[in-house]
Amino acid sequence: MSGSIPISDRRRIIPLPLVQLLLSLRLSVRFAVLLSLGVVTFVLVQAIAFWWLPEGLLRGRSAGAVLTGDGAANSFIAEWARIAAFNLMILLLFYVGANLIRFSNGVPLGYYTVIVMQAYFGILTGTNSFTMPLEEGKIAPSFYWLVTPGFYELAAYALAAAATYEIGRWQDVKIDGRTKAVRIQPSQGGWRNPQLRWGLAVAMVVLVAANAGEASVITAL
Repeated sequence: MSGSIPISDRRRIIPLPLVQLLLSLRLSVRFAVLLSLGVVTFVLVQAIAFWWLPEGLLRGRSAGAVLTGDGAANSFIAEWARIAAFNLMILLLFYVGANLIRFSNGVPLGYYTVIVMQAYFGILTGTNSFTMPLEEGKIAPSFYWLVTPGFYELAAYALAAAATYEIGRWQDVKIDGRTKAVRIQPSQGGWRNPQLRWGLAVAMVVLVAANAGEASVITAL
């Protein structure tokens, strides 16, 4: 790592309007655009999974299934605690922690995690790869998932990523034709920004609440 580059210089080299929206100074804009991209990704991937991928493709192969097992806990509280602990760890590591790194266009790594997870959830639902499979089989493409706990979990992840985009400390930059990781300074005050702290707090509350809904569904099976 060498030197630092000011955020203003980094902003001047971003050519795409979409990227500029993703890096807007307003949290509401960043979150809305990121979540919209995620929803479009989910619908497209779910359609592909439903029509062309085999049922149960990912069942038992996900990190959640490996780490938390494939059976429900003995009570709602125990199941809720297990799901919430796992998902909060995922949020902090792969959405918040990932934002310490930015690509050359200034987009944080955590944003890419949002899109990848929406695609994963599309495959999961489109192939009925849940740990406890649905009796009706694969889920046809629809927007019904917008009222399920899974959507709010993914929305919470998107909010966490959007809220903490400004904590970046390293960015890929081309120097003399070579890509190097250059240390940068956090923008907009970094962790001192109230918008960041409130956004992250709301994301965690929404996530835990959605986990309660998921736990109630699982324990009712």
